[in-house]
Amino acid sequence: MNYSYYITDVFTDQPFHGVPVPVFTDASGLTEQKMQQIASELNASATVFLLPTEHAHIKEIKAFSKLEQMPTSTHSILAASFVLAQTGQVSLKDQHTLISLKATWGNSTQVIDTYVSKNASNQAGLVQQTYNTHSAIDYYTPTTEELAAMLSLSPADIGFDHYRPLIVSCGVPYLVVPIMSYSAIREAKFNEAAWSNSSAPSSLAQEILLFANNTDNNPADFHARLLGPAIAHHEDPPIGGAIAAFANHICDHAHIQAGTHVFAIQRGANDARKSMFYVEMDNKQSKDLTIRVGGNAVLMSEASITVD
Repeated sequence: MNYSYYITDVFTDQPFHGVPVPVFTDASGLTEQKMQQIASELNASATVFLLPTEHAHIKEIKAFSKLEQMPTSTHSILAASFVLAQTGQVSLKDQHTLISLKATWGNSTQVIDTYVSKNASNQAGLVQQTYNTHSAIDYYTPTTEELAAMLSLSPADIGFDHYRPLIVSCGVPYLVVPIMSYSAIREAKFNEAAWSNSSAPSSLAQEILLFANNTDNNPADFHARLLGPAIAHHEDPPIGGAIAAFANHICDHAHIQAGTHVFAIQRGANDARKSMFYVEMDNKQSKDLTIRVGGNAVLMSEASITVD
């Protein structure tokens, strides 16, 4: 049987930027084993499969890396919503059209609402999704010297303004580290030996999110990059899964006032494949934080695959 799919670059408005995500808009009849085999064949960071539900306006969503099924990320949600709207499978009748996606991970099921904006050409524009998050924050992080060693940087590169390193979890823990400059983030290299000899592994955080507010000649407010023991030196992986932890990290600082804050985050070097995230957060100075993550996407190709 033939299954059609689309490849879209997400969190970008330029072809060949952002993160490429294949989306199967109707995966009816595919077992999870077959989905995994297809994802391994396509070899993307995430491959998305959509299934009908008993509610016409809700699609079930599953996501697989090339190795295993994975929690649904902001990239998966954006890709699915954009493709449904851009291909006309959901009609953009209003300026902001609701698309609901049902995701299950472990024992938890949630319906994620996204709103697809209509652009000047009456096609899919900005896609925004809302998350209610709850954070757990650990203030006992490695020392500045340990952080510098595990990132192959100087201690002077660690920290800026009033931001400090924290371990933040909204389900998955991240070691979030402020870095003095964009250039230092791009120069950082993960040092496995220094990581192993620090207190970081005992925190259960397996990825380090670096961020700086110096993005050179770029409109973003922050630049961010993920490093860690499972990330190859040449990789600059998607950061969508860390956005909730990042927003909660920002709000945990006393100089961030209560109220709604809006900012943009760039992932990827200025001269490479860039992603741009638009984030709104409602800071109520508590561990419960509502965030809205928006981004654009570009439809790159349509294809089909034969599955016996």
